[in-house]
Parts: sequence; structure tokens; C-alpha cells
Amino acid sequence: MAIQTAQIDFNELGTPVANAFDDVYFSNANGLAETRYVFLHNNQIPQRWQQWQNAHFVIAETGFGTGLNFLASLAAFADFRANHPSSPLKRLYFISTEKFPLSRGDLQQALNHWPVLAEYSQALLNNYPHLTAGCHRLLFTLHDADVVLDLWLGDLHELLVQWHCPPTGLVDAWFLDGFAPSKNPDMWTDQLFTHMATLGKQDCTFATFTAAGFVRRGLQQAGFAVEKRQGFGHKRDMLAGYLPSKLPQADNQPWYFRRTAAHKQVAIIGAGLAGANLAYSLCQKGYQVSLYSKAIADGASGNRQGGFYPQLHVDDNLSSRFMAQAFGFARRRYAELLTSQTVDHDFCGVLQIAFNAALKDKQQKLVQKGHWPTNLLTPLDSRAASDIAGLDIPYPALFIQDGGWLDPAGLTQALLQACGDNLQIIQGKVVEELVHQDGQWQLHWQDSSHNHHPLVVLATGADSVHLPLLHNLPLRPVRGQVEHIPSLPAYTKLKTVLCHKGYMTPAINGRHAMGSTYIKQDMLCDYRSTEAEQNLAIHQQAMAGCDWAGQLITDGQGRASVRLGLPDHLPLVGAMPDLPTQSKSYADLYLGKAPQGYAQATDLPGLYLLMGLGSRGLCTAPLLAEMLSSQLAGEPLPLDNATLAALSPNRFLIRDCQRKAFITTEAQRSQSC
Repeated sequence: MAIQTAQIDFNELGTPVANAFDDVYFSNANGLAETRYVFLHNNQIPQRWQQWQNAHFVIAETGFGTGLNFLASLAAFADFRANHPSSPLKRLYFISTEKFPLSRGDLQQALNHWPVLAEYSQALLNNYPHLTAGCHRLLFTLHDADVVLDLWLGDLHELLVQWHCPPTGLVDAWFLDGFAPSKNPDMWTDQLFTHMATLGKQDCTFATFTAAGFVRRGLQQAGFAVEKRQGFGHKRDMLAGYLPSKLPQADNQPWYFRRTAAHKQVAIIGAGLAGANLAYSLCQKGYQVSLYSKAIADGASGNRQGGFYPQLHVDDNLSSRFMAQAFGFARRRYAELLTSQTVDHDFCGVLQIAFNAALKDKQQKLVQKGHWPTNLLTPLDSRAASDIAGLDIPYPALFIQDGGWLDPAGLTQALLQACGDNLQIIQGKVVEELVHQDGQWQLHWQDSSHNHHPLVVLATGADSVHLPLLHNLPLRPVRGQVEHIPSLPAYTKLKTVLCHKGYMTPAINGRHAMGSTYIKQDMLCDYRSTEAEQNLAIHQQAMAGCDWAGQLITDGQGRASVRLGLPDHLPLVGAMPDLPTQSKSYADLYLGKAPQGYAQATDLPGLYLLMGLGSRGLCTAPLLAEMLSSQLAGEPLPLDNATLAALSPNRFLIRDCQRKAFITTEAQRSQSC
């Protein structure tokens, strides 16, 4: 779904007004005071924080608008942390929805109205995402306050059903906002009130500026205790209340149930981009991490330069939406990391070259569909493409201005360095087998030593194919060789990443990265002159219209590594399924019975996977790591239920069960699992 930005004007008082709803975004009198009174005071937020015994608190909001409610909450939480540094409450989650987000320019003008919030407003503007559908996780650390904003863009009624909700509920306080019910009746529905009750924890509170009778009755019907209270300013009444009891929640897909973990100490096996990003996310949440690996970035994460960009399709499908979200999160993470760590990189943009008629047609269709904002993906003619590239490019192209290249090995090291004292790194370890015994995972290494941990995450990349425990997962190793070609005068001026069938980066230390080959089921990492010639041929054929492409040469410098993929080209993220048990539990899924008739998925206790990132690890590893770390911690997840299901490690078994692909006899069932 393409996201449309709000069309707004500013009235004589400087207050933003939505043209579509003929309503103001905040009070003409004093919008900040109204926010503090209606939402913070009437949800008893400051008092509840002082008594809160959990590590995080969740506020959910209907209607992000200018972000004023979020910024007021961020400022209040920063004050709370400053005055209560020893409180167990360490992190605030603010989950908000918006169908018509403001453009960055309009947002900046609106927030200029509140100079008292200038520091927080600037942090929001610096992190404001590309406006694509789905969840955008923004992280803020200000004055010892860790605040997470999950900004969900799209229709509220379609979004709320996609929020991952634990059995005990998700939300501690609702900010029921949005334009007035008389101006925006499509939002204020019984369906919304039911979703609020479904997602709320027991004793979850709510507050709203309106006192409309149908809103009060709808909330009561959904299960909330509701009362009228004194309104703000000239408004006589408003509504507030709480959820006395948690309503039973039906699990629409119990086979994709995601369990949290009780332990705050985690062992990660694998120190590539996946393992390093996970260690970074976990350490930010206060975990103690033991990281085991043969060496740091010894696999596919060890290349000198890696192209950084999302793979977006013509259609707005699940894979494209996930890639857009992942790219935005990765770009924000790397930008923050690079303020304190040194990594070779250049966010010089990426040109996706339409070097033949089929690609031109595909790119034209992608632009015409309008799913992707132009600040994410910009169509260019050949002249504009040449200006950006610094070389003659006689083809049209799509330009990803926030992309570029990074040094994956250096980035991996920087992520681990940023973990600080919460991380212990143990090198020289290659796992041979994992055995669960007495509530612990026994890790048996090739050097005959062993360790044990109650909570283990496998981020083992292509080496995963050697682990007996994973043999029934459809893992697909793929060899890729990258050339490090010398920079010659004909193309030394290249200043952006070129992408076609392969890719080529601007030079660093006198060499460009050019790649890469794609050889399935080949686990060897020797350098091969035949693949060097293949890489060279791919680039010269794709860029045949460029005089400089004919002068590309290789001189035997390069690197081969093995990536890990899956048949559907999506990673595996989540708990390792107990495949034999699940194959029995879900053997009759093909009958189409109600999901309520099935038990929640049985997993191997304390064992999780983060693997199968293929050639997209630079783009996807940060968000996948953030999601898994949030799952382990029992915190809100930054992906919708459909995407979580598509990433689940048991998805292939579930699809087979739904198709009755192999469930015929007990012997076949055991053999398949």
C-alpha cells in the first residue's frame, strides 16, 4: 500500500490544520499543555512510572500526527530517569499509528511551535523514516532515557490486528487520539475499541480528549471501565478509564507462536554481521553475552566492501516491505554507530542500472506503481545517472540515495566494540554438536572442549549445514567470489555504487569491489580464475554501452565466501522448532480446522536461530537482530504478524502440513523430521 502524506496548512496562530479533516493537530490554546493533561495526567503516567517494577512500559497511540504526544512522553520519561536512576523501569516503548504522515518539511514547521521540546524534536527529525507501509522502529537515548518509537504507517484497523501480542497483553496505556469523531468517523469504531481491549494488559488505562457518547458506550462494550473527567481548557468533559480484566485472546496462528526467554545471559555462536548485530541489540537491553566463533567476520561478512541497498520489487509485497523497513533501520543504526566507531564506508548512493529493455520496462512499472517514496528510490535519466556516477552511464537508472557501501568486516568489529563490558568474545571455536541436558545446552567444540548455556542463539551462517540438529531445515549454501580490481584512470572517478546483474563500488585504497558469482551447494572458499573471468564478463556485458567498461581488468585479487539462503529467499529468525513434535501436532492442518483447536508451537527450549541472510546481511541483520532481541526480552516486536510468520524457522514444515505434502505414515513423518 502506497503511503500518502497529509496535506496541511498552518493557520494564523501557526497551528497545523489537516485539509482532509478540517481539524487542527493540536489545540490553538496550548497543545503541549493539553497533551500533558489529557494523556499523561489522565493515564496517571508519572505516578505509575514511580511504582513500576518491570523493565519497560508500553504506550500505544492512535494517530501520530505531529508527534507531539510522543515528544511530550519522551521528555517526561527523560525527567523520570534523571530523578529515578535506580528505578527498574529502563525503557519506554511508544507504539503509534498514522495513515497520513506528515512530510519531513511539514513536521519540522509544526514542531518549531514548541521550542521547549527542540532537543527532542530534532532527534525525531534526524530519525524520521522513509514513509513506507509497516513499522518503523526509531531508537532514542537521551539523558539516560532509552525510548523506542514504533511508528506504524497505514490504516489503523489493518495495522492493529498485525501487532504481535503476548497472551498477557501488550499495552499499558492507550492515548486515544486522532481528529475529532465528527471529523474522522472512520477511525472511531467498535472495531478499534475491541482491538484496544484485545491488545491491552489487565489494568491497562486509556485517556481521550473526546466525551462523545458513542465512544464511551463503545469502550464500555469492549470491556473498559469508563468515566467522564474535567476536560482541558474550554472543553467541559473528556473520557478516561482502565481495563479491569484481560479478555481471552484467540491465537490465529498458534503454530507461529513466539516465546520469550527468562535468562539474561545469552550465548551466540557466530561472529559475522548477524551475530554481531544480535550481540549489540542484546547488550543495549542489558544482557550479558558470550560470543563464540572461529574468528571475527571469517565468513561472508569478511569482505572489504559490501553494497548497501534494499531489494525492492514492482509490487508492494511482504518481501519488499520487509526490505524497506530493514534498510531504514540499518541506515539509522549504522549512522548512530559511526558517530563513535571508525568504519570504512561511503553513503554515496546506489544506481540500479536498466541496461536492457526488460529492465527499463520493469523500472518504469515500479515507478508508476508509486509504492516507494522518491527520497527512497528516485528514477533518473542517463544524464542524471552519469552526473551521480561520475562516469558515462548511457542507461536510465533508479537511485537509492541513502545507500552506498560499507566494510562488513570493519562494521562487525565496530558493533562488537560498542557492546562494551556486557560482551565476552571467545575465538577459536567451531561448534560440532549441541545436546540439551538438565536445562542447559551442551556446546561441543571441534577442539574437544565444551561449554554449557541455558540460552543459545545460532548465527552460524553457512556452517549451519554441518550441524546435525539443523539437517531437516532446507538450508542452501551459495558460494560467491568478489574481485578486488585495480582502479584505472578510465573508471577511477566512479563515485557511487553501480548495481546491475552484479555490482561495482567506488575505489578504496586503489581498488574497487566487483562481484559476485553465485554457485549453489559449493562450500569451498578457494580463489578461482574462472570465476574472476565470469565476474568480468557479467560487468562488461551489462555495461556494454560504456566505453570504460571495456577496460575493466582483474589481477587475481579477490575473496570467496559462502552465504546461506533458504528456498523462499527469506531468513530464519526465532526459536528452533521441535520438528518431530510439530509434525505430529499439525499433521492435519490441511483439513482447515479452526486454529483454536491447535496447541502453541513446541520448540527446543532455549535454542534460537538467526541465519539465512544470504547476500542481504548488511541490510537485514540489524532489524532481524533487534526483532529477536525484543522477542527474547518479552518486549514489543518491530514487525507485523505476517512477516514474523514468513521468517519463522518452522514455516516450511507448516507449509508441508497445510499441503499434506508428507504426512502419510508414522515412518514417513519421522523420516521427514
